[in-house]
Amino acid sequence: MEKLFALLAKLSTPRIPVPLDKQAHFVTGALTAFVWCFIVGYWAILIVALIALAKEVYDAHNIGHTCDFYDWLATTLGGCLGILLCYIVKVIQ
Repeated sequence: MEKLFALLAKLSTPRIPVPLDKQAHFVTGALTAFVWCFIVGYWAILIVALIALAKEVYDAHNIGHTCDFYDWLATTLGGCLGILLCYIVKVIQ
């Protein structure tokens, strides 16, 4: 996970004031939805949103973790991008 944060730190610029945590959630959601989209189609967004919700519920009930609506939102929006990319790949093929 540290390598992912280091990569995102190199890619982010001061013009993008999005925290690295939210960027990581966005990328995770995009990759998860991209893979699931090939299996279940556009229903992948529901899977990504539910996985993100389950993670935030887990965070809310465990000491040392923070539950954040914006983490869920970033993951879900990343999932939307992943589905869009999946359908672009399907059209190109």
